Amino acid sequence: MASMNRNQRAQHYLERLMSARNTSSEIDLILAEIEGLIYSTNNEALSRQDKLLIIEELERLIRGSRYSINESIGTENLQKSTSASDNSDILDVISAMKKRVR
Repeated sequence: MASMNRNQRAQHYLERLMSARNTSSEIDLILAEIEGLIYSTNNEALSRQDKLLIIEELERLIRGSRYSINESIGTENLQKSTSASDNSDILDVISAMKKRVR
């Protein structure tokens, strides 16, 4: 994947979650990808803090999303709402994801 800043990467992950048929497995894939990220300047693994910042940005984007990410219904079921969406289930998983970061 091309070099991205934290915000671009989080946006990319949000788009993947929104189009995923199974958000749980997509979150696992995203976490594995985050764990494998390296700095382009020195080819060293990202620090735990930088990994957490990416996940926190993803969390912020989900909280601000006008779409509800619903695992049980897949991509056809992204529900656009006129008010704040309830992504509490996915946010719970994102919180657990932060705890799994090494």
